[in-house]
Formats: sequence, C-alpha cells, structure tokens
Amino acid sequence: MQAPLPHIPESPLPEGLRLRRAETLADVHAVIEAHVASFDEGDRLTIGWKFLHRPGANPSDLLLIEDTVTGQVVSSVSLLKETWTYEGIPLPVGEVGVVSTRSGYRQRGLVRALFGAYHRLARREGCILSAILGIPYFYRQFGYAYALPMGGGWRLHAEQIPKPGEGLASHYSVRRAGPGDEAALQAFYRATVQGLCMASVLESDVWAYQDALPEKAGDRKETYLLEKEGSPCGYWRINANEGWDKGVAFYAAYLPHHEMCLEALRFARDLALARQEHTVTLQIPLGIPVSQTMRDFGAEPVRGYAWYVRILDPVRLMLTIAPVLEQRLACSPLAGLDEVVRISLYREALLLRFR
Repeated sequence: MQAPLPHIPESPLPEGLRLRRAETLADVHAVIEAHVASFDEGDRLTIGWKFLHRPGANPSDLLLIEDTVTGQVVSSVSLLKETWTYEGIPLPVGEVGVVSTRSGYRQRGLVRALFGAYHRLARREGCILSAILGIPYFYRQFGYAYALPMGGGWRLHAEQIPKPGEGLASHYSVRRAGPGDEAALQAFYRATVQGLCMASVLESDVWAYQDALPEKAGDRKETYLLEKEGSPCGYWRINANEGWDKGVAFYAAYLPHHEMCLEALRFARDLALARQEHTVTLQIPLGIPVSQTMRDFGAEPVRGYAWYVRILDPVRLMLTIAPVLEQRLACSPLAGLDEVVRISLYREALLLRFR
C-alpha cells in the first residue's frame, strides 16, 4: 500500500491556480505537454524519458501548478534525487530537473511559489543540497550561487589530430560498452574522480539508462571501452547526438596514458567527420591527461559554465562533513583551537564550537 503523499503548504498564488504534487501518469503527461508548449516540441522525447523511464523516477517528484478552471498544467518543476560525495562522504542532493511556465502565465510569481514547495519537498526527502543548471544569474533570487565547475575544456579541429604513422599498427581496440562491463566502467570512473573534493555517484543503472535513450534524445550518451590485448584499460563517453556542441564532445574519460588519449582523439575525429562536422571537444573541467594531449596539439580553450548550488540544511551539512573538517583542522596550524566561530548566512548564522 502506498503511503499518503506529504502535504505541501501552499504559497500565495493568483486566484484560480493551485499548486500540488503529481500523483498519476496522467499528471506526468500533462506536465510534459505544458513543458513542450512552453519551449519546444523537440524536448518531448528527452523530458518524457526522464520523467517516465529514468531509474527512480516517481510522479510525486513533480510539482505542478494547474488552472482550476481549465484543468491545464501551467507551470512545473521536478526533483531529481542524486548522491554526490564530499571527500568520500555521501551527500543526498536534489537536482532541479525541469522548470517551465506557459507563456500566458509568466511574470505572476509561479516559479517562486514552486521553488518554495520544491525546497520543502527536497528537505523532506533528505536532500542536503539542491543544484541546478539554468539561466545565468536567474536562480540567485532563490538562494543559489555558482559553486562547482561544469563543462568547459578544450577544442580541436579534425586536421589538428595526427594520423597514425604509416605502417604502424595500433596496440588498442575500441568497442561500445554494454551489459557485463559495469564493474570495469565503475572502477575507471572511481579512478577518474579520485582526489576530487566533490564528485557525483553515477549508478550503473543510470549509466545504462543514459546510453539506452532513444536515438534522437538530446541527452543520449555513448560509452566506449578501450582494450589492450582483450582487456579493458580505459573508457570515454561522448554525445550521441549534436547538441550545444557540434562535432563530437567528450563528457567523461579515463585515459591515463598519452597513447590511449591519441586512440580516443582519432576515434572522435573519424566520428566527427562521419557526421560531416570537424571538431572534437573535451567538456571536462579537469586537468586530466587527454586535456594535456589536446593542448599539445594546439587546442583552443572552451569556456565552461557552473552548477548553481543551494544548501538546504546547513546544520546537517556541517555535521555530515564534520569528520573531514576535523581531520583538516587537526593537521593545520590551528590544531587545538578552542573558540566559537560564527559563519554568517545573511538571514541566519552557524556557530561552530571547537573544543
């Protein structure tokens, strides 16, 4: 038996509008129709799969505002639950997946009301942080700040990537990743994010979902394994379809050696040319070996963006990451500190007592 949905206190809304959680598949489809009407028909496939087929998707993670006269959904926001890590400590995170409002209902405070309900829902679901990618600076009004780098890197043109020397055979082979490769891919992914202060946990079922999206879905990825003598030694993920970047874009890669980077870049160059494009882009804001290889070939920098982040529960965040902070303090010149430190959050403050 399904537990009743927690009540979300309603924010002030114009007369004739009601804010509630989605409850049925009919509600989900109504949200999809509203989003497509607000933006573009091309979003239908990607949004539909995200709401209906992504692992963990639940109608009740959608918040909507409906016109009580027409019954039409006019605005919505979605909660996408994820896990990030702070130096290895898991942090429950809510990502604002989709935000939209029909054109005739804009400038009426609907998104503000939805974000208030979204933040309460995310906290009730156990999320410590909330994150979003979106309109530059717009979401600052809802308590978000740019906090983590996203995208950006380097771009090469096809002619900048050297061809293999004549008569030289490659020691590597490339194949699409598939069922049975989860353990190797997860090991490579862990090696990629090792040493990062913040990282995302990419579960194998979500990874498989992203690679299995319909061919025309904008979010679809393709994962390739690099093998040497039949054993996986690296991997990369690219855009399956043209998106913001034309050509081929890398979104993840574990290629620890120069020769492996060359194999990946040559593969991407050939694929870009097959798509009648001419660029290979690295959309990874990390100093990994493939970025150095691309710079050696004269790559041009690509401007990145950033994740907006809002701390939903500052006290719980500090208590969760306390072991890391205590270890840093113990190894610092301030070891043995015996004071009260006040952190101003503008409307509230945290008092940290060291003893």
